[in-house]
Amino acid sequence: MCRRIGIAWLAILLAGSAAPARADLSVTIGSTSIAPGGAGTIDVYLTSNATSNPDMINNYGFELQISGPHDLQFSNPPGTAFGSSPQYVFFGDSSGVNASVSSVNAAYDTFTAGDSTASGNPVSLSAADPPMLLAAIVLSAPTNSVHAGDVDTISLVPLSGTGSMAGGTPTFFDVVDFSNTGLETSAVPFTSTSGTVQITAAAPVPEPASRITTLTGAILLMAYGMGRRRRPRAHRPESP
Repeated sequence: MCRRIGIAWLAILLAGSAAPARADLSVTIGSTSIAPGGAGTIDVYLTSNATSNPDMINNYGFELQISGPHDLQFSNPPGTAFGSSPQYVFFGDSSGVNASVSSVNAAYDTFTAGDSTASGNPVSLSAADPPMLLAAIVLSAPTNSVHAGDVDTISLVPLSGTGSMAGGTPTFFDVVDFSNTGLETSAVPFTSTSGTVQITAAAPVPEPASRITTLTGAILLMAYGMGRRRRPRAHRPESP
């Protein structure tokens, strides 16, 4: 009997010491396909799994990096028009997206962006909210830098983290006291899902309609001329 009571108390103590479930953010990077010489866009979305207490952020920064067999590139300079999308995480209260592209391991292989709310007020995110747009990023596939069949990976740097700016991490999701101390007051942990870009074979270039019409006309004229040369001449009757 005493042994059963001891086991029961141990179970209660273990349950009480277990860490509560921690809400976090998830960064999902889209995928696409691009032909050599072309360009494509991938969307990056932010979601929360918070249920009872929403995740709060008024500031973010993130970094993406390309890894692959050849040199797929982020378009440079990068566009920031996604900041005006109603799906954007800070839509209507953005300080202005600050984005840049740099070369770390290969040409234009790193994309960095950041923004904060203009009011300083945090945005709440929970599992009940739809995915929020974090960025829409253009990639280019220079003809001389990629091969058909290449598959490149677009990953967050780092893949996961505490969400805090501590340690100089390029990716963070936090709340900063902009009006007083300017210091970070809280942060939300994050995980990520990488995206892929497949390089497809270049589509054949169709002949211009005007050129086809000209070639067709030339062939018809040639056939007509050959027909006239081969046609026998009519003999005139001799006069009496």
